[in-house]
Amino acid sequence: MEDIKYYRVGKILNTHGLKGDLKIMVVSDFDRFKKGDIVYLLHKGEYIELKVIKRSEYPPHILVRFEGYEDINLVEKYKGDELFITSHQQEKLDEGEYYFHELIGLEVVNERNISRGVVTDVREVPQGYLLVVKKIDGKNALIPFRNEFIGKVTAKRIIVKEIEGLF
Repeated sequence: MEDIKYYRVGKILNTHGLKGDLKIMVVSDFDRFKKGDIVYLLHKGEYIELKVIKRSEYPPHILVRFEGYEDINLVEKYKGDELFITSHQQEKLDEGEYYFHELIGLEVVNERNISRGVVTDVREVPQGYLLVVKKIDGKNALIPFRNEFIGKVTAKRIIVKEIEGLF
């Protein structure tokens, strides 16, 4: 049987009101908290399946209520816990699009196949996305994830079009 992989999509920051609403910080590019959606709460080492029955905006976060948890006394213990989806719930992406977790851990090499480091994070900025690359010397480099800088992405590495000052 295939191992189920879980991917973080949110973190419970606090409760809100008496009807079990939770203030959630979303950490996903996709809306994972629509009415009827299923997410998994990681609480004390166990995943608990939850169904969204209500969602509202609470900038910069959202408020969500889950089926069977419509009382503050049932949800208070989940403050600080994280919410996940499974790999089966991931949406299919177009060619050339990647989930952050697919990029993290990839080796970064230049066009001469010289290793420049490993992707440790992906950051969203107004101009797009930046790869955080931990260089061989231990320092970080920020590489724009744009066609002008990225040559090719394979299952194991990212080939960058290196220009002066990039690393």
